[in-house]
Parts: sequence; C-alpha cells; structure tokens
Amino acid sequence: MPLHAQNDATLKLSLRRDFGYGNGANIQGTFSFRIDGPDNLQRVVFFIDDTAIGSDTEAPFRLQFKTDNYALGVHTLSAVGYTHDGQEINSNRITRNFVSASEAGNFLIWIIVPLLILSLGGRMVVAWLANRGRREADKPILSGPLGGTICARCKRPFAIHLWSLRLVTFRIDRCPHCGKWQHVQRMPDELLQTAVAAATEAAAKAAQPHTADPDETAKQRRQLDDSRFEN
Repeated sequence: MPLHAQNDATLKLSLRRDFGYGNGANIQGTFSFRIDGPDNLQRVVFFIDDTAIGSDTEAPFRLQFKTDNYALGVHTLSAVGYTHDGQEINSNRITRNFVSASEAGNFLIWIIVPLLILSLGGRMVVAWLANRGRREADKPILSGPLGGTICARCKRPFAIHLWSLRLVTFRIDRCPHCGKWQHVQRMPDELLQTAVAAATEAAAKAAQPHTADPDETAKQRRQLDDSRFEN
C-alpha cells in the first residue's frame, strides 16, 4: 500500500491507452502507467488499489496492464517512487471504472457507428448539392467534395469518386470513360473546362454523318473508268 512521505519532490502519474476503449472514467483494454518524476528517481512501484502490480527501474518509468485481468468496477491507480538518496515519493491518484469488453463494444455500436453514418451522410449531401448546382447551371458535373481531374489515357474529365483509394500521400481512381485506374489529383477549373470543351467538340464531330468529299469521289470514279481499259 502506498505510504505518504514528507518531501518536496513530486511524482506525476498519467495513464495512456495503448489499445482498447476509453470514455471518460470508463476504460477497457490495454493501458500503460506513465511517470514524470525527479532526475534522481531510481525505481517506481505501480499500484491498482492497494496491490502492487509491478515496478520499473529504468527511465522512462512505464508499466503496461490489461483491465480484463482485474475485477470490473471502480479502481484507484497510483505509484510510489524511490530516489537514489532514499526518498519515497507518492504519486497522484487516478480513478477509473474497468468495464467489460461487451459494454465497450456496445458503446462502439451505439455511438461511434451512428457518428460514422452521419459523417458519410453529410458528405453525400454536400456532393449532391454541389452536383445539383452544376446541373442547374447546365455545366458538366466535374466537381464534388474531392474535385475533378483529367484521365491520363483518354484525356476526358471526370469527378474524383468518393470511393477512390487513398494511399498515404496520393489517391487512385478509375476513369469512368476508358476504365483506366490511375493516380489522380484535383485539377484547376480552367483545365477542367478546357478538357470539357475538347471532349464536347470531339463528341459533336463523332456524331456528324460522314459526307464524301466531291473531289475524292470524282477521283475514285475516274480510276474506276480507267481500270476498264486495262488488260
């Protein structure tokens, strides 16, 4: 059990979540004691309630524990440090409620998941409003939350998809026109509009019916007539 020593040195105890759940005083999973003490600190003993659960003799003084190894409910965490000159220093006390894995899971299901759904829904609403505004302005839909880009293969513009793959510092997306997967980046509106104009012009030319060149037609007719007299 920690004792109260009379000295001016201080021992500051903090708690770090390494893996698991933490919501206010409720915790579950793997956590670590962390100690900030005087330079001549030699050893630290760590306590859960009145039971010593381990010690550390090297700075930085740390000790990891799992809440599942202890009874559920409220516990007091503390530490006692010992200096090279024989001083004994008590830390501050931290109170936490150890909860079960199922209770932690319920929190994730009922709190975190709805927040993620709301976040995704908000992004979809923003994208819909942006696209609606572009439709009303009779402009191609090139920009959403992630902006627009130009395909490296077919040179046609398209909006970067929300489901595109983010790989650390760059994004991979699939061109909806030619199907090529490629590294994409958001392009300025000026370049996008230029690409739109070029794609529109190319589509208009492709839609026009093919008309024969009169000169070419006359040349082909003469060649046909001449071929009649060849042996």
